[in-house]
Amino acid sequence: MKRVLLLSGLVLFSSIAAAEDIALETVEVESSTIEDMASDPKTEASTVNIIDEEKYEIIDPKNINEALRTIPGVTADVRSGDTVEIHIRGVNQQEFMWEDTGVAIVIDGVPVLQNGGKVKFNLDNIESIKVIKGGASYLFGPNAMAGAIIITTKKPKGRDDITVSADYGSYAYQNYKATLNHATEQYALILNGSYRYTNGYWDMTENSTGSGNGKLTWFLDDTSDITLGAEYTKKYEESSRGSVTGVTNAQIDPTGASDNDLPYNHNYDSDIQRYFLTYSKDLTDTDNLMVNGYYYVDRYTYESSPQDLNGDGIDDDWTRDNSEDTYQYGLKSEYRGVYQKLGYMLGLDIGQRELKDYYVRTVNYTSRGTDYYVGESSRDDTTEDRFGLYAETKYMVTNALAFILNGRYDYESYELDHLAKDYNGTDWSTDAITREDSFTNFSFRVGFTYQLDDSTTLYSNISSGFRNPRVYELYAFDFDPDRYSRNNPDIKTEKTYNYEIGIRGRRTVFDNKIGYELSVYQLDTKDIIAKNAGTYYSNGDVYFDNVGDARNRGLELSMKTDRSKPVYFDLSYTYLDAKYTSHDPFTVDLDPVYRSAGDITYDISNNRLPRTPKHVFDLYTYIPITAAPGWMIIAENYGQSGYYADETNLVEMPGYGIMNLQLRYNTKVKGNPFEFYLRCDNITDKQYYRTVYLFSDRNGDGQLDAEDASITVDPGRVYYVGLKYTF
Repeated sequence: MKRVLLLSGLVLFSSIAAAEDIALETVEVESSTIEDMASDPKTEASTVNIIDEEKYEIIDPKNINEALRTIPGVTADVRSGDTVEIHIRGVNQQEFMWEDTGVAIVIDGVPVLQNGGKVKFNLDNIESIKVIKGGASYLFGPNAMAGAIIITTKKPKGRDDITVSADYGSYAYQNYKATLNHATEQYALILNGSYRYTNGYWDMTENSTGSGNGKLTWFLDDTSDITLGAEYTKKYEESSRGSVTGVTNAQIDPTGASDNDLPYNHNYDSDIQRYFLTYSKDLTDTDNLMVNGYYYVDRYTYESSPQDLNGDGIDDDWTRDNSEDTYQYGLKSEYRGVYQKLGYMLGLDIGQRELKDYYVRTVNYTSRGTDYYVGESSRDDTTEDRFGLYAETKYMVTNALAFILNGRYDYESYELDHLAKDYNGTDWSTDAITREDSFTNFSFRVGFTYQLDDSTTLYSNISSGFRNPRVYELYAFDFDPDRYSRNNPDIKTEKTYNYEIGIRGRRTVFDNKIGYELSVYQLDTKDIIAKNAGTYYSNGDVYFDNVGDARNRGLELSMKTDRSKPVYFDLSYTYLDAKYTSHDPFTVDLDPVYRSAGDITYDISNNRLPRTPKHVFDLYTYIPITAAPGWMIIAENYGQSGYYADETNLVEMPGYGIMNLQLRYNTKVKGNPFEFYLRCDNITDKQYYRTVYLFSDRNGDGQLDAEDASITVDPGRVYYVGLKYTF
């Protein structure tokens, strides 16, 4: 009888056994855009890494980067709060102002994309994270140029219990969580509630997150069920501050407290709602149908554009109220089955995304010779319609050799409606513009796996990804003639091609079973979309264009040892060489951005992409204390080499290494599980540079150097303590 509690249990198929035991008629396809499936490593042609529930709870991330940095090739740019930009294998690392990063984010089957590349996570509701690397548009369509992050939120556990926990730490950090699990023969339920708060290390960076969410799985019969998921999350961030200008300020004022200028954005309020309904039906022992409908809302308000209103050189107040709202809804369906030696999956993806950006001026002021008035406003409404068909086949040629082929067809249409209201001191004027465009794309993956022996798999694949130009990039002049000089409707789709070969398996070394995965790859980016003269250049003849190509080559290694041993570890290592193979002349303004004098042009072909360290490693070591049952020491050692702060490669930032320590205790209280932990991050109190951005002469001294960089300084040593009880 089927009575499993997790939706994935309805669709996971038995893994192919070791090479000599493989039965060809049992070949299955595990790929899915709806459900995070446990892929069979013996027939997986791509590099896939997983942070399971146990590892995620040990990491207990305070921001998502603390989890993602344990995966080779993945970086998350974090400034303050928990809004991040995620990059894989260095793709689009040159951009940092919330552009699309080429990474598909999927949460419980919902393809999440907030305005720009910003992604907001409810960290307390994550159960596991799966990362697919290399072009992944063959599954997820647009914006999966570098791969996909697949997040599964907490699922029913098939039991009746309540878990409560509380955490406290530096900078008034506090986190309270409660989870209820309930199950019967007919249904399984989980409900979660959480509240997280910190007043922040950096000046004006108080933030909080409150959330309520849950899942209900109803078993319709022995072969089918339906799952309803719902979440409501409310976030607050005091400001966008978190960086200071220049290495000198990073030393003397790392929090930015003495900065006379107000942060550009202030009082962020975000309301996130997410709903999905999934139907799953096992038609036979090997065939399954899934249908998933979803609705996602992110309403986002803040104030911005601080100004000096009285002429004393100090910002007085913010002058604009803003809203950025995202609405996503769609339907996905997948059918998978088996025919003799062939496993196959067919998928349909239909959806619409609406982005509504609005601002209104709230204060009269004059800036750089231009008068601005209360009531002036701008509204941009973007509608994206998507239709995708995709398929995967997996063919067992022999007991050891499998061929895998994926293909996806995408049609996307975009419409942008722009409405601006301006006042010239006498009369009001209205500017209304509508522009639209559409694109078709085909993405693919072709690969194979070969069993070298019972515990070793050789795998390889070639895959592709793409990102279409946005309407505002095609018609930039129409929407913002003060900033851009022309439209460019001939921008080509940006594409990636990933070439990869790897080996994975298990080996016994000195009576210790070691699981490993080692891959080497080349990821080519073609027709990068950016401003013609420089990523963030704003003077002169500026428009969007295809400006160049890049080639990212690397090696990625992950290892895990036997957790039953007295000491065990998890290791990840990344080597990355990311360079422009060609690029249009790159211009930098060596004076303040509102002047045209001092512009200088560089040839950046063969330069390294910014913020791409060549070497990154992360090592988790687990040491159970045998003399004190239930106690364990956990150490994380993380390090990375230096990197260039911008495309010119004029300014190089140093590498760093840190150590984090945990002491955990697990026992029973009245027969129920009880856990206590102490944690110290950055135990050596090293205030390294978390993230560095550089694109102009911000201090106006006529040269581009480290004093112009925007630097986020790590808080240094921080402490946490927490406990958890289940009853």
